[in-house]
Amino acid sequence: MRTRSSTGMFSQRALVVVISAGAFGAFSAGCATYERSRHDVDRAVHDWHRRRATLVQRHASTSPSQQVDDEVPAETSNRPVDRYIREAMERNPDIQAAMADARAKLERIPQVTSLPDPLLRTVIRPEPIQTAAGDMYFTLGVSQTIPLLTKLERAGNIAAAETRMALERLNSKRVQVIADVERAYWQIYRLDRYVELTRDNRLLLEDLERVVDTQYQVGKVQQQDLLRVQTELAKLRDDEHRYQIRRSSAVAALNHLTDHPPQREVPTTEPVDVPTVRADVESLVALAADHNPELAALREQVERDREQIELADLGYWPDVTVGVEWNYVDPRGPFIPPVNPQTGVRPPINRKSEVGDDNWALTVQMNIPIWSQRVEAAKREARQRLLATQSELRSTENLIAFRIFDAWSRVEAQEHTLRVLEAELIPQSRQTYEVTLTAYQAGETDFLSLIDNWRRWLHFELMRHRETVDLETAFADLQREVGLQLLRRDADADEQTGGTNDES
Repeated sequence: MRTRSSTGMFSQRALVVVISAGAFGAFSAGCATYERSRHDVDRAVHDWHRRRATLVQRHASTSPSQQVDDEVPAETSNRPVDRYIREAMERNPDIQAAMADARAKLERIPQVTSLPDPLLRTVIRPEPIQTAAGDMYFTLGVSQTIPLLTKLERAGNIAAAETRMALERLNSKRVQVIADVERAYWQIYRLDRYVELTRDNRLLLEDLERVVDTQYQVGKVQQQDLLRVQTELAKLRDDEHRYQIRRSSAVAALNHLTDHPPQREVPTTEPVDVPTVRADVESLVALAADHNPELAALREQVERDREQIELADLGYWPDVTVGVEWNYVDPRGPFIPPVNPQTGVRPPINRKSEVGDDNWALTVQMNIPIWSQRVEAAKREARQRLLATQSELRSTENLIAFRIFDAWSRVEAQEHTLRVLEAELIPQSRQTYEVTLTAYQAGETDFLSLIDNWRRWLHFELMRHRETVDLETAFADLQREVGLQLLRRDADADEQTGGTNDES
């Protein structure tokens, strides 16, 4: 009958305790890192529909943190373009791809923080090992490699940083899509205004054509005046047709961003009053430092590279593999002594030789990291990657600051041009045309002056819509660089509040 020694049982328990402690430590660290990152991913994916809008006020005496009013959900905005922005946030394929990439990066955490799979080892011996207890035919062993738990923790931190980088890339894609939607929408707006303005001017010239034709019939004007107005009418009809064709292209661009067929109809946009921007460049740069997702992704990359350096420094620490082996022993038959010839009696048979207990063994092994050039090269690589990322971060900070200054200068320039157009150029050119028309009907001026004044008036009207769209496009670029939706106030609202937003 076989028995198991107490020493073997104690060794088994000790081995189970070692393996269990290592597995539990690795599992706990990996689960904590995974749960934190999963919470970040869920919040970033599901809470984006509560986009935040920030109002930046222009106060030189306040700090950037004080210049941000309470956050207001974007759903409170009633801008027509916001409908398409919300639609793009839900349907845009690039955003969906970035979401999937972030979720994929999340699933790297349990992979790199888990212990390697245990190994099962079997040995079958056609020629058994002969021992005093019996023949050893078969060996069964189980082993588990347990890396230094700090290595698993560092690897988990690296995967978590890459997950956060993917989330910031997701936010960057969202901000870019918002800017693209605004750009496409305002192109549609511009072309709608062009079509309306061209149609109104066509009707105006048709009335003028009737006036000129009447005067031509009675011999007050020459035929060339009638031909000139007819030429201008033909040009307006051609312009109206071209604007409608270009609008179809802008509609296709908007439908592409919202994941709709290019031929889907987009309703005609309504004229809007452009709010005035109230912010200073320094505050916007400070906001971008905190909220720009491109900068945030690079900061996460810096943290990842630092963790990579820590992991490379652990390259000299070996990984330990512990295991247990069981050797099956086939017991021998008992030794039967011969009969004593003097007494004729057989001596007693010793049954101890047929016990044949199986053998148990504990195994411990580890790698010996003697190839220092490999470890040192990994450390140097990690340090250089960190330096490269830090340099890229500084370069991106400078680039974003430049983009903010550039977009802000365009906003200010277009605001100034719009004020001049609406306050001076358009009213004056319209009045000039009307005075010239009256003089022409009275025979006090020529038709060429009338047409020139009409063209100038039309030019300024088209210019106003173009500058409006350029202003909105520049403002969309500004929001993209800051990483926030910036609220704007009407000039009337500024006057009611005492004009405090105009302080510098």
